[in-house]
Parts: sequence; structure tokens; C-alpha cells
Amino acid sequence: MKKIILVLITAVLLIYCKKEQKVDVEYVTNKFKEYAAKREKVAYNIQKIDSFANSEKVSIKTGFAFIDKNSSDETLGLSFYSKTDDNPTAYVYDKGTRYLISKSDKTYEAEERTADDAIVRPGGRLIVTQVFHLDTVYYKSVSLSRTDKNYVLKYKYRDQPTYNITNTEVTVELTKDNFFPVKITQTEKMIGNRSFNQIILSNIKINEETKNSIENYKSEFKDFKLVQPEKEVQQSNPLLNNELPKINLSDLFNPNETISLPFNSLTLIDFWEVWCGPCIASFPKVENLKNKYAAQLKVIGIVTEDIEKAKELVKLKKTTYQNLIGNEALKKTFSVNSWPRYLLVDSNGILIKEYFGFSEQIEKDIKELIKIL
Repeated sequence: MKKIILVLITAVLLIYCKKEQKVDVEYVTNKFKEYAAKREKVAYNIQKIDSFANSEKVSIKTGFAFIDKNSSDETLGLSFYSKTDDNPTAYVYDKGTRYLISKSDKTYEAEERTADDAIVRPGGRLIVTQVFHLDTVYYKSVSLSRTDKNYVLKYKYRDQPTYNITNTEVTVELTKDNFFPVKITQTEKMIGNRSFNQIILSNIKINEETKNSIENYKSEFKDFKLVQPEKEVQQSNPLLNNELPKINLSDLFNPNETISLPFNSLTLIDFWEVWCGPCIASFPKVENLKNKYAAQLKVIGIVTEDIEKAKELVKLKKTTYQNLIGNEALKKTFSVNSWPRYLLVDSNGILIKEYFGFSEQIEKDIKELIKIL
């Protein structure tokens, strides 16, 4: 009898302990990893909302995506199919090739891409890799809360002073039944401006539930006509190898001071904007050129948008080269439609080089021109 009672007590204690499983961040993240490791294929409908730090504009995209784990892919280890609801073009990425499929005229394009490249291009932006792994690099703290159906992990990330990004927070809502991320929300500030990005997943199918494969999606266009993609050609600046027009611009910190361009010296012009991460990351490199070749080179920055934030940023980055205030007409005149853009002008006011982003080639060209001067 005593043995029976002891067994019953032990059973009750085991049941009680099981019911009292401690649910904390470690438990939830470990359960996510456990379930994510079993996901080989997923399909979902997606709503993607993006607002931008430098604009009141909000982008809302909806669509469908299918992801298949692929161990042969060396970058992200996946293949995918996707299509937005507002675009007739569908996309497939598989084994280093990205396909753009037009069902209306039964044609498709094929181009070599790595998975991480394909995922930032149209179509790839519907791919949510967090269904397989949580993006938790560089976070400084994480907390857990709950709703009726979901666990909510809230990550706070370290600031990125290089890009002047602060207050980054990412909230991930995982279902309690299979720890699938159904909502991911990210907020952050860039030069004090707040941006908001949210992903909501629905109609989720996992593994056999998807009843599909990448090979099935590829078979849908196997009889379509292959057409060659249009090559991306950067238009040559019409001012290149010509004398720049005379322009007058106001100083960023002293609008009453007017500066006339071009100068009678070798000049590097840096077109930038406050929302442009690569522009900000290149500030120290441009500053270095200004200091290194102070006797032979004049460096000028030109910024058009959000002038007050631009002043804050120049002070924050301790940038000492002069910055001027541009305008839309100036950007049109100089054919500037991407940032950062660098123009190298000789002492005669001739635009001799144009650079789409910062590179070591800028300093090489400066050195060569200094030899000639």
C-alpha cells in the first residue's frame, strides 16, 4: 500500500513539475530552434509595411512566398518562389540563378545571383529568413511577454554610430503551438528620424502542408521562352569631360555666405544625403583625403534634404570640409540620382571623373592628377 501511495505521489509531482515548466527567454528561444530545425519547406502570405526615416511615405506590399531549404546553396542555404499581388512578375531563386517569370507572355529571364544578392532584389524582399533563425546578432537585451496565442520577444540592439542609427528595437511574435514567427516589427532612429518596418505572415504551411517544391514552380515555366535580361547600363554624365557651369550655393552653416563653383583648383565634390548609410560611412574617408592632400585638393560636400539634420550629422561626425546646400535643379544639372556620388573636377573646372560610391580609385586618380599639376 505504501508503495502504491509513493508511486501516486511521484506521478503527481511529475505532472505538477511539467505543468510548472518555467517559460522564459531561454525556453522560448530554445523551442524556436527546435521547431525551426524541423522546417524544410514553408509557404505563407505576407503583408510588409515600410516607412522611411527621411519621408512620410509608407510602402505596403502583399504577396506570397515559398521557401525550400537547400544545402547546396553556399550563402543562405535556401531556394525560393515569390510574387507580390501588385506585380504580374513572379520570381524563383534556385542554385545560383534568379528567374523572372512573366506568365502573361510566357517568357522568363535567367541571371546569375547569389542568394544574399537575390534576397535584396524585387521578389526576394518577401523572403523572411527569420522563419529558420532569429536575427539576434548585436542585441544588447531581450525581454519576453505573452498574448493569448503568442510569445513576444523584444530585442534592443546596440547603436550603430557609423550610420547614426540608434534606438533599434525588434519585436518577434512566435505562436505558442509551433513557435513560428507571425509578426516581426522593427523600429529605429536615423539622425533622429524614426522608421518603422513590419512583417505579418498568414496562411502558413509547413513541410508536407505546402504540397509543393521549387522544382514544381520551375516546371511551370519550363516551356516558356527564355529572353535575355536588359543589361544595367549606367548613363554617362553629360557633363563628363566638359567644363562645369558656374553655380552659386549657400554654406550649410551660414546660408548668407555664397560659394561659387567650380574653384581654380583640383576639387572633389561629395553629393550626400542624411538618410544615405554609405554616404555617412564614407565621411571619415573623404575627411582623410581632405587632410592628406590639403595643399593640392579642395573638398566640398553638397546636401539637399533635411538641412537641420544634416547640420547635426556633420557636427556629430566631426567633418571639417565645407558643406553647401544643394537643390533639385542642381541634382538635375549634375545628373545625380544615386548617393553617394563623387565628382572630381580639375583646376580648369573640367569634370574629369565620376564615382558611384566611394572607392580606392578616387585617391589613385587624385594622386595621378597631382603629379600632372
